[in-house]
Amino acid sequence: MGKALRRALVSVAAAVTVVIAAPFLIPLSPFIPELTLFASEKLGQPVTLEELTLHLVPTPRIVGRHITVGRHQQVMIGELEIEPDLASLVSGPRKIRLIRASRVAIDETAFSIPRGMPKGRPGEPVLVRRLILTAVKFNHSKLDLPLFDVDLQLGEGLRMREARLETSDGSLKVLVRPEGDATAVQLNATRWTLPAGAPLIFDALDARGTLKGQSLDLAKIEGALYGGKLVGSAQAEWGKQWLLSGKAQLAGVDLVPVQKALGKPAKLSGRLRADAAFSTRAKTPAELRDGLVLDGPFEVLGGVYQGVDLARAGELAGERRAGDATTFEELRGRLELRGAQVKLNQLCMRSPKIVAGGNVAIAADKTLSGKLDISVAQTGGFVGVPVALGGTTDEPSLRPSKGYLIGAAIGTMLMPVIGTSIGSSLGGRIEGTSDCK
Repeated sequence: MGKALRRALVSVAAAVTVVIAAPFLIPLSPFIPELTLFASEKLGQPVTLEELTLHLVPTPRIVGRHITVGRHQQVMIGELEIEPDLASLVSGPRKIRLIRASRVAIDETAFSIPRGMPKGRPGEPVLVRRLILTAVKFNHSKLDLPLFDVDLQLGEGLRMREARLETSDGSLKVLVRPEGDATAVQLNATRWTLPAGAPLIFDALDARGTLKGQSLDLAKIEGALYGGKLVGSAQAEWGKQWLLSGKAQLAGVDLVPVQKALGKPAKLSGRLRADAAFSTRAKTPAELRDGLVLDGPFEVLGGVYQGVDLARAGELAGERRAGDATTFEELRGRLELRGAQVKLNQLCMRSPKIVAGGNVAIAADKTLSGKLDISVAQTGGFVGVPVALGGTTDEPSLRPSKGYLIGAAIGTMLMPVIGTSIGSSLGGRIEGTSDCK
């Protein structure tokens, strides 16, 4: 009895050893040239494959390693597993239960490969049930994406049944699922950095919408960033042109970390509230920023503007002092953005010391222009100084306007000291006072 048991165990061990060693005992390397030639003809691009083996456990599958596609290696795959549906090999159409690719690198130019594929005769259809991509790196000149995974479930004719995308750090999850004649899209993010444009960090972001043809409608966008909230919607279309439009409402956003995230000195502090509509169109996604149009009112509460002390309006002709700053309770106005051109209209700044209003323009090279009327608080604008803006956003300069100089001269001739103040107010009225009340 004992000998029989030992013989049985030895037989089982031998069988297991054979199964484990099978991938190395079945040489598939002779098939590599034929397979790469076939793939190259189908894709219209050179395909290379360094290693090919057959695995029998835990399920039969073919494994390829070190695969490249394209004349410039636009697609590189560290390991590719193809797991067939064994029953389909006996009867019925051929089916692949799973294709799994890991350590995948895709260059932005890879999207041109399908357009160059030769149109040959359709062969016997092969049904792929599931495609999994892990540790995917997308190399793009304008996008900075972290590693991500994709899980795609397919139906007849390679039609998508469900697609899931998740970054390796779990900061972003996207679910795409067909619903009727459209496709539902859901995005959830936590501590996620925008991959394009301004590298803003969202503490949380939730977006839901529908994808239909060459258009995406995100009817609901809610987010939390820099201590504030975002509510909005967006629509995108792509065809002969790329179109993007939408609305956004911000409330309570801390401006200091926003400026730091944009790589700019934090000259303006406070909490931002804004309500803006935006739109843009371009031939390519990279050109959308150049054609951006944005309009809407804004308000900043409880802040400080570093670099200029508007309370010293009467001394603006002198040198600026280190540490100059203007503390305000409220700063409001209307933002108009046209590409790189910015206008701040209907500006009104209030503090315990001063009330200032006017209009400011910022050119593409950061050059400042415009005028401000600066009045001593609680005088009804009677004692005020109109000033002209110059310099740049990094080094702004303020100088008394011509109207101020004319008014001050008239006031001084009429009545010293008090007359100068009266004349200054007159100078503001010569050039037109602001609407800041």
